Order: sequence, then structure tokens, then C-alpha cells
Amino acid sequence: MTKQTTKQKHDKQRAQKRKHEHETEAMAEHAARQRRAHVEETIAIIVMLTFVPFMVFGVIFWPGSGTGLQNGTYTATYLSSRPATSTQTAQANLDVGGESVFVYESDLSGSAAAHSTAFFQGSKGEPIQITVKNGLITQWAPVSAPQ
Repeated sequence: MTKQTTKQKHDKQRAQKRKHEHETEAMAEHAARQRRAHVEETIAIIVMLTFVPFMVFGVIFWPGSGTGLQNGTYTATYLSSRPATSTQTAQANLDVGGESVFVYESDLSGSAAAHSTAFFQGSKGEPIQITVKNGLITQWAPVSAPQ
């Protein structure tokens, strides 16, 4: 073999060796990315399996907020009211001593809850008397306007 042929042979071998090293390095990087992705997927699944039940139980067992009013009897005035529809829950906005209080169906209990349909049909400016116990309205009655 001539010197030039030997040199070409060695150059070809070096080129193949570099190509093989690059391919091996690329395969190792690809395998590392796959392992990392698998670990991230596993962590995401574990987090979801623990977080979702926690959220569901939190929503189910979260205590109702109530009206925020202290126990007692109050005279209130309807600022607005909306009966329940197929897409919205019933809501009333009352003025209680200069404070605006939003009342939802879940804020009623006892006889007030039994007559909730009439409660949420109040007219703007109509005065009512409410009784609050443990943050929930337990009774309500219309008040005749002073003449």
C-alpha cells in the first residue's frame, strides 16, 4: 500500500469512528430525554391521583359561608333578587343596616328554606325581617311599609 492509500484508509476509519461516536451520543441523549419524560409523566399522574380526590372532598365537605351576619333579628331591604332558573341559582341582595349582603339558597335553613321560592321573589325596596342563626337565615317575614 502506498502512503496516500494508507492515509485515506485511516481518514476513512477516523470519520467512521467520529460518526459512530456522534450516533452513540445522540442515542444516549435520546434515551435520557425519554427517561426524563417518563419520570415527569409518572410524577404528574401521582400528583393528579392525590390532588383530584383532595379537591373533590374539599368541595363536598367545605363548610357553607353563610351570610356573614351575627345571630339576631334584622330588618333588611331587597336591593335585588333573582329566582332560580335552570342555569342559575337563586340569589338575593339585601341591605342590612347599610351593608350589602348576598343571600343564596344555601344560606337559608329551617322555615326560611321551606319558603325559599317566595324569599327569592322579593321586589326591589321591599322591607323584610330576617332571623339569623349560625350565619344562616332561619326565618323571614315581609314587613309592612310605614305609612
